[in-house]
Amino acid sequence: MNRQPDGTPPDYLIIGHITKDQIEGGYRPGGTALYSGLLAHRMGQSVAIYTSGASNLALDILEGIEIIDQPSSGTTTFINEYTSSGRVQRLLDRADELDIRQIPAGWKRAKIIHLAPVAREVSPAAAKDLPDRFLGFSLQGWMRGWDESGLISPSPLPEFTPPKRENGIGFLSIEDLGNDRSGLDRIQRQFPDLLLTLGSKGVELHSGGRTRRIPAPSTVEVDPTGAGDIFAAAFMICHRIMGKSAEESARLANALAAASVQAPGVEGIPKEWKINEIIKVQK
Repeated sequence: MNRQPDGTPPDYLIIGHITKDQIEGGYRPGGTALYSGLLAHRMGQSVAIYTSGASNLALDILEGIEIIDQPSSGTTTFINEYTSSGRVQRLLDRADELDIRQIPAGWKRAKIIHLAPVAREVSPAAAKDLPDRFLGFSLQGWMRGWDESGLISPSPLPEFTPPKRENGIGFLSIEDLGNDRSGLDRIQRQFPDLLLTLGSKGVELHSGGRTRRIPAPSTVEVDPTGAGDIFAAAFMICHRIMGKSAEESARLANALAAASVQAPGVEGIPKEWKINEIIKVQK
């Protein structure tokens, strides 16, 4: 499956695997590339996705988004179980690592480039091939390890070359840290601007040596899958393209993420009318 680029730089380029998420009775598409990409598209941005292994997935939901699917022998496949103590996740298959050099030059001029691995498919050195662009780093895919059965557990973040201040931002969740803050200082040294999502408790904005807590609106949670991905895309679009402050962007992103957990999977990604309604309320 390739929807080839027309040469025009997109507003929002996302790099990472679109996944096959097994559920009872079948599967649904998933991955940060899908959740963030579709949310960005519904926020009125032109979106491009560079992925691998998605050719056998039904992706009609991504109509209007340019996609390049790097050939692969498999598709990254997860099975998730949500328990009272958190998510239990297994990696059943994995598509090939992504070759950043193959991304069209026009795409690399995007206003926002979102590096969004789910299973270490993007090199930590990828930013070197994307000079002088604003980069968002969804860190969860670099912080996952798995055993022979595919059982995923938290893993330390590899070493990165820190992005230029004001030209890059990191996103991770307290779950990515295994609910253990002991490694957070090291990550902050690599990413001076960092957002730590805390589920229903909102998000911590770490920037310039300051930490600010932005609460999330209360909601009835049906399925939290993709909420962090929706938060990341919304924050970057609000902050970098719409020109809102970091605090304003975090509040709006919190509201969109909260809306997304009210329905299962991709059904929870807010539609255009809902996004417009939330933006109007947040003004």
